[in-house]
Amino acid sequence: MLNLYRQLISNTLNNTIFEELSEEWIERLSPEVRNEIVSGFFNAGILTINMADFNRNDFYDRVIKNKFGQYCESLCTQLTPIIQKCLRRMFLGFNDNLTEYKVVLFMEGKEEDHLDAVKYTIDIF
Repeated sequence: MLNLYRQLISNTLNNTIFEELSEEWIERLSPEVRNEIVSGFFNAGILTINMADFNRNDFYDRVIKNKFGQYCESLCTQLTPIIQKCLRRMFLGFNDNLTEYKVVLFMEGKEEDHLDAVKYTIDIF
């Protein structure tokens, strides 16, 4: 049952991101990335984005990894309201006692690039 919830949350969150994220970022996605930008352990409030997924026309290799922190910040700025809205609908609406929910978003690069993951805490209220 837990796997079913994970898949429902993942699908809803990623579908919302694909609908609302700027075209600029969507166009940078590698062709093999079809329907999942964010993965994670949703019950634990941990989300992960692999910035290497934004490698259409070698964008990650040529641009992102050289200014990794700046591009993580830029993407996080766009994603935060999307994640907040989506998770607020999914979690806060089902439990009246839940007045605040936090998720941690990790943005990481390719393992062989040895870039430190950038961590953001997103409040859902």
